[in-house]
Amino acid sequence: MPVFRPDLREIPSYTPGRPIADVAEEYGFDPAGVVKLASNELPFAPLEPVMEAMRKALLEIHRYPDTEARRLRSALSDQLDVAYDEVMVGAGSSEILRVVAMAIGGPGTSAVYAWPSFVIYRLGSILAMSDRYEVPLDGAQRHDLRAMAAAITPTTRVVYICNPNNPTGTLLSSSEVRAFVDAVPESVLVLVDEAYGEFVTEPGWESAATLALERPNVMVTRTFSKIHGLAALRIGYAISRADTIAELRKVQAPFSVTSVGLAAALESLRYPQAIADRVAMNAAGRDRIQAALGELGIEFVPSHSNFICFRLGKPDVVADAFLRHRIILRPFGEDWVRVTVGTERENELFLTALRAVCADRR
Repeated sequence: MPVFRPDLREIPSYTPGRPIADVAEEYGFDPAGVVKLASNELPFAPLEPVMEAMRKALLEIHRYPDTEARRLRSALSDQLDVAYDEVMVGAGSSEILRVVAMAIGGPGTSAVYAWPSFVIYRLGSILAMSDRYEVPLDGAQRHDLRAMAAAITPTTRVVYICNPNNPTGTLLSSSEVRAFVDAVPESVLVLVDEAYGEFVTEPGWESAATLALERPNVMVTRTFSKIHGLAALRIGYAISRADTIAELRKVQAPFSVTSVGLAAALESLRYPQAIADRVAMNAAGRDRIQAALGELGIEFVPSHSNFICFRLGKPDVVADAFLRHRIILRPFGEDWVRVTVGTERENELFLTALRAVCADRR
């Protein structure tokens, strides 16, 4: 057997939300009656024009994709009012996060991030052989920015901020992020991961994209996996200073983004009103679920994303109870279960199951 790096033992295998087919087979359910609300996926298929763009792109899959992502970067630069060379496209924002860890980290360096938060911050740091400072969330399940700033040492090269945070859905205000950047040495990259940023409806909140162009040590990452419904195509992007983007692209594997993904993302950008409608539908579903949790006296974390964490008992036991009602949820940590906002029908099925699970526990 090959000899692997011993520090890889620190990386647990990623456990995604259970597939519908597996649950249906285990419990003898009709797959059509099982609802998966475990993986923070958008419950809607891509827009029909996007589907057509993908079909056309399939005719050229015998060719390598444009590794420069020229058309998509141009479209993003126009939409975001940034320069072309201030945009980087990757195989999901996850690839960009790993590229940052490898390009800026290494033995003798360190990374700082909140915990629990997106697991790729931990994974990327381990792969880069960087030390990790995982700062616990505060009592409101938000980033403790003061503690994170205190965790920065002379070896720190990157601080990750997930905003809204996954898995808690909590949000930092634009002024809080700006104040944190002001307190961080310019030699430390502050990476603001806004994978769920489009779901935010909080009045006055702004993306950190403007800050990323004002400051030489700030980067913002976003993804087409969530609000655009392109999760399986793995496509995301980053905004930062041109010199930072140029250095990171040296580490990125060529042709990592598929031609089908590029075509889909480019077409999806053409329909901002349809995307805004999806944001509104998600917000309505999120409010409906949170209101019901409150009425039932169930503790939950107020969310600004497309998922909600709530506490009802031992997570694995609670998730199993919902499985028996044909609802797939995601147990998280020692206390919480996470539910993704679905369609109106899926949300109502979840709430029906929630009331039944609560009744069974009395």
